[in-house]
Amino acid sequence: MAVVTVRRWLSLLILCLLQIVSSQSDYEIPKVTIEAIKPKGFRVFIKDTPKLSLFAFQGRINKAITQTDVGDISGEVTAATNGKWIYEDPNIQLKVGDVIYYYVFAVYDRKGYLKDNLSFTVTELVDVNSQAPVQTDCRPTATVVRIGTACAGQTIFEDNFDSLREDLWQIEQYIPDQPEYPFVSYQRPPNAQTVSVENGYLRIEPKLQQEQPGFNNESLYSGTLNLFSGCTRTAEACRVRAWGASILPPVVSGRITSKTFAFTYGVVEVRAKLPLGDWLYPEILLESQLKKYGTLNYASGVIRIAGALGNRELRLGSNEYGNKVLYGGPIMDLRCRDILTGRKEIINNQLWGDDFHTYSVRWAPDRITFTVDGEEWFRVDPSASGLQGRFNNFCEIPRSLLSLGSSIAPFDDHFQITIGVAAGGITEFTDNVINGDGRPKPWSNRNRKASLNFWKDLPAWIPTWQQPALVIDYIKVKAL
Repeated sequence: MAVVTVRRWLSLLILCLLQIVSSQSDYEIPKVTIEAIKPKGFRVFIKDTPKLSLFAFQGRINKAITQTDVGDISGEVTAATNGKWIYEDPNIQLKVGDVIYYYVFAVYDRKGYLKDNLSFTVTELVDVNSQAPVQTDCRPTATVVRIGTACAGQTIFEDNFDSLREDLWQIEQYIPDQPEYPFVSYQRPPNAQTVSVENGYLRIEPKLQQEQPGFNNESLYSGTLNLFSGCTRTAEACRVRAWGASILPPVVSGRITSKTFAFTYGVVEVRAKLPLGDWLYPEILLESQLKKYGTLNYASGVIRIAGALGNRELRLGSNEYGNKVLYGGPIMDLRCRDILTGRKEIINNQLWGDDFHTYSVRWAPDRITFTVDGEEWFRVDPSASGLQGRFNNFCEIPRSLLSLGSSIAPFDDHFQITIGVAAGGITEFTDNVINGDGRPKPWSNRNRKASLNFWKDLPAWIPTWQQPALVIDYIKVKAL
């Protein structure tokens, strides 16, 4: 649930009006219930029905409204709570006699429905503190959602990617830096066609920056990359100028984040086909929303649900690091990032990127468990002194802050879902690994020319990008 801006609401309305179906359809928006709250506040809700995916409200107080107007009271809901689609604004001041003129919009079975020319007269102020509790079959759960209430076993988030829903996802646009420093910029259409939905699948596909409009090979050495229009981070993260060995990010890729959904504890399930291509890696993550334990070097934690490097073969001595190896786990520190992570090799000479697999994490207050295709392959338990007890003094975790949290800290706060594809960087690919063709990794993680040396090796790695896209079938989150 979120209050929408004028610009966003008008864009949504124009799009949806084009898809509104005839009033003769079998579906009708359920009865709208409005309550004026004492001493102040506003609540509106409709009953939940299957296939309902959005409910939006626009209203004006003591002033007429048309279906193209943005109201004084303006909001949308993308998930039901205990059988109702509820929008609340605690800051609206109403009094007996006020008239709210309004219209509502709903998306049912991927079609838009509008009900307008409606009004509500305030005849009383409802004291919510004196209302009897509503009897439901909602069983208690450790799961907490940022908006609303969760019930045990309830699906609290789901996207089957029948369309690209920007009401659920923020398509990122910025130039990432610490702690991974990948050799990419994240860009959204129309800057670059990196994120799309096709035939019910989400595709995030990296491309070369030099092939984007207005750029060429020389641009990487002397040009400027300006992503300020549409930037989703600070201005400093959306503009860079090439200088010396610091070339522009040579790869442009995509990344999305669940902007309206965050939760603490639950089961996340992602059915995905991982990318194949030298020096690529997928990002299927849970990332801290508020970063209350710090912003540097994974201080507030990242849960990697699944990852496999894009190289078909990659070795260091007898150890395999390529796409035959699934890796993941909680990350709390850059220097000691592998302390809590695990790995699983696929059998029968297959690759994780050859087919779809279902990757899942069960995140609970006392344990984090990872499964693939229904089989548990890794788990992490806190020590007697919490997760921080698993780290020695060489590691740079925020111990004083973690001691204020629970035993699973920093994984005891709201996290969001992040999906993307990156390339290179200084954390995912160990120095001195040898590719399947006998070529060594072309850059050193500590070398200031890392991105440049990666780029110079383009003739060797670009032919391997035959399947560079991360393809997602669905993402689902359930309460514990």
